[in-house]
Amino acid sequence: MARSLEEAGIPVAQLCTMVNVALGIGSSRVVPSRSVLYPTGDPELDAKGERDLRRRLIEKALEAVQSPIAEATVFE
Repeated sequence: MARSLEEAGIPVAQLCTMVNVALGIGSSRVVPSRSVLYPTGDPELDAKGERDLRRRLIEKALEAVQSPIAEATVFE
């Protein structure tokens, strides 16, 4: 789906834990997330830590969709 949206001119940032798979299927902008079981969270964090983690992921994804790229890019 991400590749189709990109081809239509809509930038997409894919948050995922399996970066190599995302790149292999043609995702252009990849944001590594936490873990396979908790891609956008961490059950060991308190509520503030969880909120901060999610905010960092969203900010990184927003940075990714605003960045011009020439080839598939991983936004660490």
